[in-house]
Amino acid sequence: MRLPIVCSCLLLQALTGFTQAPAIYDVIIHEVMPKPTPVAGLPPYEYIELRNISTAPVQLSNWRLAVNKREVLLPVYLLQPDSLLVLCAQAAVSSYNIPNIRGIDRFPAVADDSALIILYDAFKRVIHAVDYHQGWYAGGKAGKGGISLEMINTAFPCSGKVNWMASTAPAGGTPGSVNAVAANTPDLSKPDLLFAAIADSMRVLLQFSKTLDSVLAADPARYQITGGIHITACRVQPPLFNSVELQLDAAIRPEEVYTINTSGLADCNGATSSIYNSATLGISQPPAGNDVLINEVLFYPPTGIPEFIELYNASRKVVNLNELRLCARTAGGGLGTFKKITTSGRLLMPGQLLAFTTNKDLLCSYYNCRSPENIQEVSGLPSMPLDGGDVVLLRADSTVIDELPYTSGQHFPLASELQGISLERLAYQFPASDAANWHSAAASAGYATPGWPNSQRRGNAGDSLNIVLLPEVFSPDHDGTADVTQLSWQLPGPGFMGNVTVYDLQGKPVRYLARNILMGNTGYLPWDGIGENAVVLPSGIYIFFIEIFNLQGYVKRCKRTVVMARKLN
Repeated sequence: MRLPIVCSCLLLQALTGFTQAPAIYDVIIHEVMPKPTPVAGLPPYEYIELRNISTAPVQLSNWRLAVNKREVLLPVYLLQPDSLLVLCAQAAVSSYNIPNIRGIDRFPAVADDSALIILYDAFKRVIHAVDYHQGWYAGGKAGKGGISLEMINTAFPCSGKVNWMASTAPAGGTPGSVNAVAANTPDLSKPDLLFAAIADSMRVLLQFSKTLDSVLAADPARYQITGGIHITACRVQPPLFNSVELQLDAAIRPEEVYTINTSGLADCNGATSSIYNSATLGISQPPAGNDVLINEVLFYPPTGIPEFIELYNASRKVVNLNELRLCARTAGGGLGTFKKITTSGRLLMPGQLLAFTTNKDLLCSYYNCRSPENIQEVSGLPSMPLDGGDVVLLRADSTVIDELPYTSGQHFPLASELQGISLERLAYQFPASDAANWHSAAASAGYATPGWPNSQRRGNAGDSLNIVLLPEVFSPDHDGTADVTQLSWQLPGPGFMGNVTVYDLQGKPVRYLARNILMGNTGYLPWDGIGENAVVLPSGIYIFFIEIFNLQGYVKRCKRTVVMARKLN
């Protein structure tokens, strides 16, 4: 007598772990321990945790796990819905008192600084991939060791870095159990087009900030390129699906700059970008000395905030950043360890600024990153001691392009605190080795300008002093019209200090907007009608008294008048 088909299928599943073919993100990489020592409480072993977020069991037999291209087979294991499995070396299994753990012969090393981890199913299809680096640890916890990286919200498995953080568990991780950082945090990031690169004269690569909807991204109609060239085919590249290769119908021409525009692309969660949808590109040329300049450095960052180095393309060449390296001089004057700027083939266009840091999100949480597309994450920067050092920009063949010997003494002499203040280059035509060609970033610009034109620059013949207070009549009633008045300035050079005090008509100071702040060549200070006592002042006429001076004895004092009005009921 034959069993009914339904019963046969259930029996097969029970006895052999037979399951339906999984879809992408049915099983995810849920937690990673890259650097287990010194221990915080867990055993001193690396591990990778998987989680089945689907509604069906998944048989892991013949699945593969790849870490930086080294692949291993997963054991026979039926991973039930909403359950976890910890993978580690065979010798480590007995050190964990958890049932849902399996050892793997020759478990691949999980690098401390960065690694691309890919989970493949039995048909070698990408199910999930994670490309982490030290910048994923907020506050530099990676250097301490013993702390894992955990996914925050499993509803967004393709969101990358924004959905991961260092474990907050007392033991340093939660292998085999719910992540300590688990939360229903939404993903508000967008799939921005970061940059374009050239694979060859007929193929262009587009790099996006996060994983794309592959169906939409594979449609050639969603891309346009200038210069009379058309897109004939698209390929969304695994395993992260955050880059797209475009096949062109004509060759990219030397010494011509092209613009690529995208439309209607979404990430794997359906979010679209409405801002960063275009990029420029051209055929690169090898940079010579002073073609690319060191433009700004932050070597003494605030606690928990990463350093950055900013470059500027001062030439008419398109420069491939693959060809550039950063390093520090050793105590003996030799070149230290070379740091690759990028391996993505990103281009530095003529006149473009680009800042490099290990954690873009942390940097921009402290400083005003007005052009976030001009900030590039890297796995590491050369050592920059607080008292002074030497940053070298060079090609892979050791040809020096630019070099900055810096000291803390190059900061503005009246600065009482140097922590958190960057050094900005004053002029491109003067060498980086000229100590007088560097200045502290202005307080009015937030003490640093990563990816944005410097707040301090040398004065030009046409520069003049200009101080404006607009609008001359404002009403702080939060109706969206003239709610604040703004004092803006243009100064003839760097190194100016400023005091700005608001007085009422009786000559009483009611608000100290600025006290001995370091001003940039241009800048502004808003006033919303709030007095020193944090209360909105009455309507009437107010006088701004502005005092501007520098260390060379220049002093300028002036007054500007403003009317603060109220609506009549």
